[in-house]
Amino acid sequence: MTFLIIMAGQFMLVLLEKPFEKRSSGLIFLISYLLLIAIYVIQTTFVELMPDGFLMMIAVVVVFTLFVRLVLSSQKTRS
Repeated sequence: MTFLIIMAGQFMLVLLEKPFEKRSSGLIFLISYLLLIAIYVIQTTFVELMPDGFLMMIAVVVVFTLFVRLVLSSQKTRS
């Protein structure tokens, strides 16, 4: 399930026209998303770093912020 959430975030990232504008929140999001992918790869390949439920909660939070940004940017283009 975590993998599907991360991949949904990846597709939303592709749909955004300018995902990381010159705002610090864009860089914070990029760092958190890349960290999430790194932790997921380490968790599934090598060693368990954290419980799977906690990793899924982190994935939901990170991808939900991307979803909010996608919705807000689509509303700006419609107006």
